[in-house]
Amino acid sequence: MRIFYASDVHASNRCFKKFLNAGKFYGSDAIVLGGDITGKAIVPFVEQSGGEVHVTFLGKRQTLTTEEEVRSVEQRVGDTGYYPHRCSADEAQELSADSARLHALFIAKIVERVEQWMALAEERLSGDGAMPCFVNAGNDDPPEIDAVIESAARVEFLEGRVVELPHGLELASCGYANMTPWQCPRDVEEDVLAGRLEAVAAQVRDPAWAIFNFHCPPYDSQIDQGPVLGDDMRMRSTAGGVEMQAVGSTACRAVIERYQPLVGFHGHLHESRGTFKLGRTVCINPGSEYSEGVLRGAIVDINEKKRKLKSTQFISG
Repeated sequence: MRIFYASDVHASNRCFKKFLNAGKFYGSDAIVLGGDITGKAIVPFVEQSGGEVHVTFLGKRQTLTTEEEVRSVEQRVGDTGYYPHRCSADEAQELSADSARLHALFIAKIVERVEQWMALAEERLSGDGAMPCFVNAGNDDPPEIDAVIESAARVEFLEGRVVELPHGLELASCGYANMTPWQCPRDVEEDVLAGRLEAVAAQVRDPAWAIFNFHCPPYDSQIDQGPVLGDDMRMRSTAGGVEMQAVGSTACRAVIERYQPLVGFHGHLHESRGTFKLGRTVCINPGSEYSEGVLRGAIVDINEKKRKLKSTQFISG
């Protein structure tokens, strides 16, 4: 049995399209997308009275003069994981001055993108022999997206549930994470996270034949390295580069050590691609390069007869 797993695509249209294609391309029996599927910011396309459109993207200010140019930059913005928004100069100023209105627009853009993705999944994954597709939210993702995924025709939403993959392999999922400095929508304290992880793990019939799809990796596992931040929330650097530290979840580690599932699917820390073994459990973090439009994933081969993990192969493309 082969499963394709990816995580942290953060609203990159290019990465999500690659994810949908990956199952067939790699000969998988199912595709699983871990959490953090939404983006981080809106990019205003400010329409001027003379017909020009001004946009500042990735630190570069551009003046666009044709509809073709605007659509081209909008596509690049979407492929990079941001949300383009056309507006007048007055609206741009009003949004800048009204944080509540800006947040409401941001949530609307997030929901719209997820709706588009679910429609695309239905289009790409329908028909005979359709690829089973499973998607979860992560700590960055607002709760407004849950109902959108739950109502999708060709995607199964995973949060807080145990679902069955081919050959009876169970997939237990939780997209919440321990607290981060950014206080994201699904950041919770370790004791709260422990309760959520235990609640879903307890639903598993046979942990030895299960995957624990926990967005946050276990603490001190080498796949949970994140940058050290100073008081100004900037990454601290040393002569050897950015200073890193273990930022995973102690609750996640405890649950995995207790139940010992076959495999752990994780994400959250984009720079920490790799595998780590906790007892018999092989924990996997494919990493993320969503902002470059590069999909990082893991091809996970499992011997269903021996009920063992055969191999894990990381891909980037």
